[in-house]
Amino acid sequence: MALLKRYAAYIYLAIAILSFLAGSFIMFDRFDIYSRLVDLIDGNSSRIPILMYHHFADEDDNPGTTISAEMFESQIKALYDNGYTAITFEQLCGYVFDGAPLPQRPVVITIDDGYTSVYELAYPILKKYDMKATVFIIGVMHGETIYKDTGYPIYPPHFGDAEALEMIESGVISIQSHSFDMHQNEYYDTDSPRAGVLQKSGESEADYIAAFNADFERAAAQIENLNGERPYIYSYPFGRYSKQSEKLLMDNGIKATLTIIKGSNLITRGSPKCLLGLKRYNVYGNLPAENLIGMIR
Repeated sequence: MALLKRYAAYIYLAIAILSFLAGSFIMFDRFDIYSRLVDLIDGNSSRIPILMYHHFADEDDNPGTTISAEMFESQIKALYDNGYTAITFEQLCGYVFDGAPLPQRPVVITIDDGYTSVYELAYPILKKYDMKATVFIIGVMHGETIYKDTGYPIYPPHFGDAEALEMIESGVISIQSHSFDMHQNEYYDTDSPRAGVLQKSGESEADYIAAFNADFERAAAQIENLNGERPYIYSYPFGRYSKQSEKLLMDNGIKATLTIIKGSNLITRGSPKCLLGLKRYNVYGNLPAENLIGMIR
């Protein structure tokens, strides 16, 4: 009996050690062997991390959404050095809809709001490392210096057509929609602000649909004037969305929508629904490059 208990203890210990080693292997898998094995088993799916940035500035006024040029370059260089390829949404949609191949270690870089700092600080760094990124502009603020109606100065400032065209023509930056005027702020909007794209309290469904479609059409016309095609990717203001907003966007030709929910995405060939409600990693301004690599693995 004592011998059986001893053997049982050895077995439990062995299981515990193996479990620990397996977990450590997955967590600290430097060469990404685990995810490659998953891809070998399931050749129709790929795990895609999406990074989310906002403003770039050397002064650390808000480390939650602001990152210095030095820190940003260290992160982009770390991605480059670790074999990551920044893919476009065109490539991602090609993988889903047409079965087109993706490079090893794909990552998607997104930048919300369309601040001038994207053009001044982030764009040169992305171009240096040939890392593609998608910028989601707020249409009503594009190229403007003051808020509509109130006259308050817009801070941080937003780039305009000239900067957008230069970045688009470089092939490094794609411009997509963050709504035309549904990224509202209660401190600067005179009317009752909308909570992102969500339906207002007391607003009829018909009025909401009309307002949503009108807003999307204004944003689509603005972006089509810039790059010659209507937007097909949409980043939700404040990350808020609903089943209805997803349907309305699909009806308007949107193929992928982005939230601010933290996490990676399992993208599957032939499954368009996997592109809806995509998760993203918000990259904090004080996040060391090595931590970023560990986070997306």
